[in-house]
Amino acid sequence: MEAADNEIIRIKEVLRENPRGMNIKEISAAVAMSRNSIAKYLDVLTAAGQLEVRYVGNAKLFYLAKRVPLESMMSMSPDMIAVVDKDMRIAQVNSPFVDFIGTPKEKIIGTRLFDLASALLPVEQMMGWLQQEKAGADPRHEIHIKKDDKVMYFNALCIPTLFEDGDTGVALRFENISNLKNAELSHEESKRLLEAVLSASTVPMYVIGKDHHILAWNRAMEKFSGLKSSGMMGTQRQWQAFYPEERPCLADLVLDGLTDRIREWYPDTVLQQVSHDGTFTAEEVLTASGGKSRRLRFTVTAVMNNEGDTIAAVETVEEIA
Repeated sequence: MEAADNEIIRIKEVLRENPRGMNIKEISAAVAMSRNSIAKYLDVLTAAGQLEVRYVGNAKLFYLAKRVPLESMMSMSPDMIAVVDKDMRIAQVNSPFVDFIGTPKEKIIGTRLFDLASALLPVEQMMGWLQQEKAGADPRHEIHIKKDDKVMYFNALCIPTLFEDGDTGVALRFENISNLKNAELSHEESKRLLEAVLSASTVPMYVIGKDHHILAWNRAMEKFSGLKSSGMMGTQRQWQAFYPEERPCLADLVLDGLTDRIREWYPDTVLQQVSHDGTFTAEEVLTASGGKSRRLRFTVTAVMNNEGDTIAAVETVEEIA
């Protein structure tokens, strides 16, 4: 027995010196032991979870497993974690999982995953994930769960694991991303509300972002310019609403902090007062193709973030006498 222990120690020392892995032939040569004996010890170490195997073509490379003990990981994690064995029975759960499910731990352990007495977890989905995991598919999944009339969002992750007896299993980890998801949903809702307000406005209006790409182009602007929103969104062609050739609009100048050049591009504009609210105006007489002239007033308001940086500009267009 002592001889076998010494041989295992020698194998592990060789693998420790070769962290990228070695095949059976290389290990056999390094420890001066027959390949059959090496194969036997490698099987024992792999089953015990001390080695991991990586396939390179037809060759198997063995290297030392570097695992944090599962129970330690589970006890430290704020995420819900449940470990299921190859028969889909729940083998381990941590406290956040028990608290969320609301069932004593002793009643959860040993229960088959699909028999878990809870309507909270999408068990059928989870069974599908495990099949996908075996096929090498993406192990991450986003789910939402309704609990106490409140919708919660989670990133679920399937992690292959190995029990001490050599059997395989899967750890299911659920990371609560409700705050992040609710913030995203709130942002989307605010965006839709802004789009609705802009669309309902009778004043021609458009919005460009920091990169000068169009973020919004309302219906009144479509009517004024004859250019559809669908063709303008995401482009930098705001100039086409006013000019035959490309040049900066007032919104572009404000966005780039070039307000001192407004008179250069809009000579009909009176001297600008210093804006304390990020709003600038300019006037210009434009001649249409039919020879008809019209005087326009452009008003641009800079949009700032919490740090005071300009991140967007809103421009409205008004025809004046």
